[in-house]
Amino acid sequence: MRQPFLFLILACCTLTASASGFDTGPQGARILGLGGASTAYINSIAGLSTNPGMLGQWADSLTRVSIGGIGQVRRASFIGQDTYQRTDQDLTLQPGGYLYATYGLTKRVALGLAVNTPYGYHTKWPDTWEGRSVIQESQLNTGFVQPTVGIKLNDNFSAGVGFIYAYGKYSQRLALGRYDDPAANSQLSASGSGYGFNLGLYGRTGENLAFGISYRSGVTLKMNNGSLTYAGVPARDAALYPASTAYTSQLNLPSTLSVGIANRITPKLLLTFDFVLSGWSTLDSLKLNLAASGGQPARTRSTARRYEDALAFRVGAEYQALPKLTVLGGLRYDESPVRDEFINPEFIDANRIGVSAGLCYQLSSRLGLEVGYSFDYGQLRTARVNPISAQIPNVSGTYRQATQTASLGVAMAF
Repeated sequence: MRQPFLFLILACCTLTASASGFDTGPQGARILGLGGASTAYINSIAGLSTNPGMLGQWADSLTRVSIGGIGQVRRASFIGQDTYQRTDQDLTLQPGGYLYATYGLTKRVALGLAVNTPYGYHTKWPDTWEGRSVIQESQLNTGFVQPTVGIKLNDNFSAGVGFIYAYGKYSQRLALGRYDDPAANSQLSASGSGYGFNLGLYGRTGENLAFGISYRSGVTLKMNNGSLTYAGVPARDAALYPASTAYTSQLNLPSTLSVGIANRITPKLLLTFDFVLSGWSTLDSLKLNLAASGGQPARTRSTARRYEDALAFRVGAEYQALPKLTVLGGLRYDESPVRDEFINPEFIDANRIGVSAGLCYQLSSRLGLEVGYSFDYGQLRTARVNPISAQIPNVSGTYRQATQTASLGVAMAF
């Protein structure tokens, strides 16, 4: 029987600084269209969550607000190694959103707030697919709140630091492999919170070249209210599967180190470049500390993950096509932190190549409409069941995945 206690929750806005994994991409319509290369991009306050060092540059008399929504669709297909049968994931939408605001306290000090949804996924396979005892459905949602302080050191340099409060909610459902009825399943649910920080530096040399560097700490979500329940279990086996069991766990979200350059090639054309290192290796395994329930004693269940640190490279372009219209484009390559032996159908991940595009239209001098779209395509990945390790539940076969993300927002100043 495959392990029914799978708990892959790797949990997101952004932040653009995350390399592959289950990050939901750039948290802002304008930087989504730019491909996420925003560590040194000063033209959108959505960069506040990527590099708080830019906040000091907005220490003026204006209050700025950027707000919008994000929708992401991940679609994967699977072909079984033994059955050669193709299964497509059910189509699901991962919703998200963002709110950014800045306020100049003095000519050198500014306050900022970033609220976004940087990590998440929703995986849903048909209830009767051949990997149903590994996963049928799982969902992760997160929200980050980051109050920030920025200081303008001089006309060309500024620094900032933000405090992060993170919240995450997770659910999972899978069939019990010992029964033919797919309605016999286990369900996990949990929620929790954690804290971290984000600091950055922004500088420029003259009017054309700018750079940025930022570090966001990892965040540990402590989930102390978990619940494991069973449904559809025959009465004869009720003692083996208690109706409800409490558990505690924690989820480690990665740290990110981002370095970026922005270069104004011509008065109308701006190019941006980002290099990102994400510390996914903190997600080594996930343990469920199950309380005693029914006839079962207190125990610990562990699911191995062994993620690795990953790199990402991003290039973006902004072109002033018309006095009120700006066109955006971007390219990126993200490494996957998931090693071959830990590929799993709960969340399919692979090295990804992505393209993006966007538009910004100024309705007035202080009100703009922003829209962004991206498409990511992942390499083919093959998973194989390890018969000697119960800590790696899996189903043998090949996976292919594509991701589409769209965002619409407005930016205003007053």
